[in-house]
Amino acid sequence: MKVFVISKGMPTEKYPLNGIFEFDQAKALAKVGHDVVMLVIDFRSRTYKRDYGWFSYEKDGVKVFELSLPLGIYRRALPFLQCLLVRLYEKAVKSFGKPDIIHAHFYSIAAIASILKRKFKIPLVVTEHSSKLNRNILGISGLDVKLARKAYQNADRVVAVSNALARNLKNNLNVDAVVIHNIVDVSRFQYVKRTQKSGFTFISIGNLIELKGFDLLVEAFAEAFKDDKSVKLNIVGAGPEKEKLQHIVNQYDLNNNIVLLDEVGRDKLKVLYPESDAFVLASKSETFGVVFIEAMATGLPVIATDCGGPSDFVNEQNGYLIPVNDKKSLVDALMKMRNNAYDFNSLEISEMCVRKFSPENIGNALTNFYQTIIR
Repeated sequence: MKVFVISKGMPTEKYPLNGIFEFDQAKALAKVGHDVVMLVIDFRSRTYKRDYGWFSYEKDGVKVFELSLPLGIYRRALPFLQCLLVRLYEKAVKSFGKPDIIHAHFYSIAAIASILKRKFKIPLVVTEHSSKLNRNILGISGLDVKLARKAYQNADRVVAVSNALARNLKNNLNVDAVVIHNIVDVSRFQYVKRTQKSGFTFISIGNLIELKGFDLLVEAFAEAFKDDKSVKLNIVGAGPEKEKLQHIVNQYDLNNNIVLLDEVGRDKLKVLYPESDAFVLASKSETFGVVFIEAMATGLPVIATDCGGPSDFVNEQNGYLIPVNDKKSLVDALMKMRNNAYDFNSLEISEMCVRKFSPENIGNALTNFYQTIIR
């Protein structure tokens, strides 16, 4: 089957998370035998330094046609961007032939990709990941609602990456979405046997934004371990909350216990996970939560909030699921994890994660899904 994947970006050394979910799926589809082409439309602003223009190349078995322009206004320039995507599509078809199915990720990109369905009559699938839609309709901007409706109305089927997101799409936009989860990169994140030691290290990863709840995590950590200086917390990420978080760390005199690390790629993360004893993230909302399954694939138990995506896979066999924005529950979970992390069966945590979220499993699920649409 020939599949064209439409993405907002491609991971690079400088921006390792840009388009990572889309590329993971494209690689998984190629691995199970499909002919996969990625059409990348990168319209980030000049703030994101990169080369501009048309590019074509192959990466990890996936053919890529990319257009990069420093517009920064893509959500408000739909007709113009649709014209550019049509040109990109025609370039790809000229080189590799017409696709059997088009798979776009995120509603904003899918709204642009809807032109391909209308113009070329190719089945269109949309996978939704966006946290902007993982909330009550009153909290979603009018522009985002308009773009989402345009994307979904032109799609043959819609996929959500978690049951919570699927429920919100139904409640807010009357969209019936099929749930197909995100992928864990099992080539990088593999089981590591750990030995219990006197100290203890938590790791937390995410964009340093208010939605991720890092301020609550730092404050809960300070309360939980004020009398235990052997416990460490590494926070990995970049974003506008960094200065605020550092201020809280300074306020509690925890510079020897809490370290704010910059955003890193997966090659660095695969080193950091084995050096840790447990993973924690106190998000207010997650459409899925790939960092949880990356940690679990290495055997780490996790602490998650009941904020959407993690509710699909965090349970008493692999960690603790606590209420959102509940400092006391977070303090209790941190202390409990400190004392009981090595009571979890880390090998079983890893094996369960790989069974559910491996590229092969998700690639086969997508294949079966595509076949129902094409038929």
